[in-house]
Amino acid sequence: MFHSFLIYSLLVTIVFCQFAPTNETIVHHDGRLWDVVIETCDKDGAGTDAAAYLKIFYESGHDSETFHLDNPGRNDFEQGSRDHFKIFFKQSDIVNMGLFWWPGFSLSQSWCVNWVLLLNSDTEACFEGIFEKWILHYRDPPTYATRFHRLRYADCVRPGPSTAERRTYLRYDDIVRNSGGTANDKNDDDD
Repeated sequence: MFHSFLIYSLLVTIVFCQFAPTNETIVHHDGRLWDVVIETCDKDGAGTDAAAYLKIFYESGHDSETFHLDNPGRNDFEQGSRDHFKIFFKQSDIVNMGLFWWPGFSLSQSWCVNWVLLLNSDTEACFEGIFEKWILHYRDPPTYATRFHRLRYADCVRPGPSTAERRTYLRYDDIVRNSGGTANDKNDDDD
């Protein structure tokens, strides 16, 4: 029995090591499981087959984490689709988020995102990042949310339109910090 437990522990450790960032410090997942929902724009060429990443920024220690977004066996980030991921965040004091993609071996590598929701049912926390723009492929800095808000958990089930009144604004006025144009300004030089 004890021998089986040791083998099981070793296998779990090997699986988690495969997902650890290779050029960053190893993150011990002592935090909570969050639901991440991303809506890809419904425009021609908005979907991507490139590797997509989410970067979460925390208040404590000005720390951040980067996550590769992929549902194995599923074609993520199709035009007009909503994709759902379950991710462990090490902290809950989120102050902003960013997205970026990394080129792969496919033709469809542009990516436009409408919004991202971060939901945690344990703490009834919900954050909304409004992007409504084309995501750049730079890792640092990533493409930041144009507007980032904390919402009531009940309002996160079905987010309102981007023009709806928001209850709390956290930190960034990304009109100034914006790293790219609007969703209507697709850069033709993004290959």
